[in-house]
Amino acid sequence: MYITYADLVLRYDVLKTWADSPAEVSSGLIYYAEMELNSLLASHFSVPFSGAHPTVKDLCMDLCYYKALITKDPEKAGQVRDAIIGRIDKIKNGDEYIYTESGTVIEPDGTKEKIWSPYQDYHAVFSMLDYSEAVSHVDSGLLEELRDERE
Repeated sequence: MYITYADLVLRYDVLKTWADSPAEVSSGLIYYAEMELNSLLASHFSVPFSGAHPTVKDLCMDLCYYKALITKDPEKAGQVRDAIIGRIDKIKNGDEYIYTESGTVIEPDGTKEKIWSPYQDYHAVFSMLDYSEAVSHVDSGLLEELRDERE
């Protein structure tokens, strides 16, 4: 869990009235906001995060507010969501970083260079097929390229 009920209502006091009890806010609002945040960041980070980092907590609280607001004022909720998504996009693009409690930075994995291989355009030699299958051989294009390199 990234945030608690106390964290949430400290920022957004109005959310005390969202449900009858803190447990209902936790299970009906906080839980789903945390899952949404994980899904929004999963393309660039290993989620769930190991700790409740300040940046993650901040985003989670804002997502809770958005989720609570959507049924009462959809237009304002849309503006809040746009701001949240804009910030998440900045984090994914490397324009903003996730800071931990100790002040270190978690950089997005998605902005790093992709692994490249000179053999990536050829089919794999080994597969789950039997070795005697016709497709279980070295790609002829790769063999030709290797011959050309030696000449």
